[in-house]
Amino acid sequence: MRREVITFDKTDRIVGNRPEHFHRNPDPSAKVKEWACNSPYCEDLAGPHPDDGGPEPIVQGREPWRGGNR
Repeated sequence: MRREVITFDKTDRIVGNRPEHFHRNPDPSAKVKEWACNSPYCEDLAGPHPDDGGPEPIVQGREPWRGGNR
């Protein structure tokens, strides 16, 4: 089996070693068109990157509803 190596950019939101998924911004004028994330709380994968005004993904272990926003 051949394995592919994925490298991440500084615009990606990867924290820890959870499996990643990819968001795609449908806006053609966006700065970031596609970005990787590994938040377990993402429901919509088509939306703006945080640098383009979208929400910052929630990091597992730092959930705001548990007081872990530090």
